[in-house]
Amino acid sequence: MKPLSHITVVDLTVNSPGPFCSMTLSDLGARVIKVEPPGGDPLRRDADMFAAFNRGKESIELDLKTADARRVLLALARRADVVLEGSRPGVAERLGADYPTLSAGNPGLVYCSISGFGQEGPWRNRPAHDLNYLALSGYLALQGRMDGRPRPPAVLLSDLAAGLYAATLVLAQLGGRSVSGLGGYVDLSITEAALSLMAPEVARQPDAGGPRGRPNVAGIPHYDVFECADGRWFSLGIVHEDHFWDRFCAAAGIEDLAGLGHSERMARSCEIRERLSDAFRRRTADDWESRLAAADVPGAAPVEIEDVHHSPQFQARGAFVEIDGRRYVTQPAALSTGRVGPDRGPPELDEHAADILRELGHPTAAH
Repeated sequence: MKPLSHITVVDLTVNSPGPFCSMTLSDLGARVIKVEPPGGDPLRRDADMFAAFNRGKESIELDLKTADARRVLLALARRADVVLEGSRPGVAERLGADYPTLSAGNPGLVYCSISGFGQEGPWRNRPAHDLNYLALSGYLALQGRMDGRPRPPAVLLSDLAAGLYAATLVLAQLGGRSVSGLGGYVDLSITEAALSLMAPEVARQPDAGGPRGRPNVAGIPHYDVFECADGRWFSLGIVHEDHFWDRFCAAAGIEDLAGLGHSERMARSCEIRERLSDAFRRRTADDWESRLAAADVPGAAPVEIEDVHHSPQFQARGAFVEIDGRRYVTQPAALSTGRVGPDRGPPELDEHAADILRELGHPTAAH
């Protein structure tokens, strides 16, 4: 039995952050009823992404602008443990889907609002997406310092971080409910989720008490990605460790640089980066892979996304599951009861409406 098999989640969210939260809860065993607006979640236009975020869920299509649909939602909320909502502030209230309305008939309800900037503040109704949240949290400017210009990251960092924080906070509220019997409200800001990832960098700023000019790991010359003789790339992951540095120097044939402490290496950063670039260009990525593995030095050649499922490590860990011909990534941990992941694929729009309405004793033709 999965740990959340006793929990029912009503998910009113669309796109990425909320569905990523409810996906996590579903993988952990929760029953997730996805309440979709007329026409469905806009993410359905991207079938692969929709499947990744919505595997294992049930779907019912409700137009919450109608009184009948609101009655269905109230009935769902009375039986639910969790409600997730992802509209701009004020929208849920206008639709009768806000926390005061839904918790009135269920004081144990845990309700999480996920919005771009939270329910308060001058930006509360500002439109934005993942890239904008990263810009306003300081991430893009920091990346610009390293790369010469800011660029959109390859993954939705702030959206996914917000989904994980939402899952964590919902579980915390459920834990509190087990003692008090009362649910609660979570007001989660996607921008603040991105900001939380910047916490180490914020702490380094002079006005926060950190030393001026202290670099993060991206400024360390031996923590970088280097081009190899075959045109492929290789990541070297030495941070402050002197023992890794000395082992690398021996494996790379640059013994004259062995014995330098971290502060000495940082003082000679430009020189060391040039020496490393020259060294990596003399061998292929596969050669570096075997050479550094034998020397017990952290390093790896980048794996193409279409090849990650071939990884013997991921296969040994059961990191993937195939359902109906589609490959899904499971949760990144194994429990004592086994690996945690989806048991079925994504729902068709409104697929479970008849069964859900029958459970509620509601006429199946009116929703």
